[in-house]
Amino acid sequence: MAGVPSYLSHVFGFTLFCATWILATGCIQETPPDPPDKVSQQLVKLLHDPQAEIRRTAALSLGKISDPTSVTGLIESLADQDEEVRQWSAWALGNLGDHLSQEAIVALVQSLADPSEQVKQTAALALGRTPASEDVLQVLEEALNIATPSTQQAIIQALSHFSFPFSYEIFLEATQSQTPLIRQTAVAGLGELGDPRGLPVLRTLLLQDPNVRVRAEAAYRLGKLGGKGEISALQQSRDTDPTPTVHFWASWALRQLSEPI
Repeated sequence: MAGVPSYLSHVFGFTLFCATWILATGCIQETPPDPPDKVSQQLVKLLHDPQAEIRRTAALSLGKISDPTSVTGLIESLADQDEEVRQWSAWALGNLGDHLSQEAIVALVQSLADPSEQVKQTAALALGRTPASEDVLQVLEEALNIATPSTQQAIIQALSHFSFPFSYEIFLEATQSQTPLIRQTAVAGLGELGDPRGLPVLRTLLLQDPNVRVRAEAAYRLGKLGGKGEISALQQSRDTDPTPTVHFWASWALRQLSEPI
């Protein structure tokens, strides 16, 4: 080609060859993907790979596919020696939701006592996406008394996803915990439960709890659940609390209750 550098001549020549080959052979046919159950079977085998990184990727991928045939393998991986494998396995089981067996739900409940904080939190969130029965979760009431503070928080967080009547006493007791994060989680649980008996407790925590996050959570929950009876406490909180966060949520709650700020 006149006036065209030699390396471009090679490029043009290669491009022309490819175009001619495609025209001669027709469109390139891609191999159809394997069905989800077959892919899951292959990934479940990788949950036993010697390399932790491969096991992590397999658990993550199984969670994205969410094929019910992977449940048994993921249950076993909740006992993996690698923290991230256990975490991704719990997450994957949560994604399977209604497809989980009773065995899988019990395994997630047991993971609330995992030594890893991340695994505990992931298991708590996963449980909230399952059809766990009251009978299964009621065992957590007994476990709470012998659990470490971090496990107590995970238990309360898990229960906050359900509206079981027995949870009220658990949340109520947890609001007296020495650990601020447990108190905040208990306040959220009371809010999700929606039991009006919890409103006086929320008002007290709003005005008296020493932790700003607990007070802010109480303000938010009062705005979601309360009525005219909460206005006085929210006004006091808005006007006297020294932190902008609580002031913001008390003001927000008052707007929800239709009281001008």
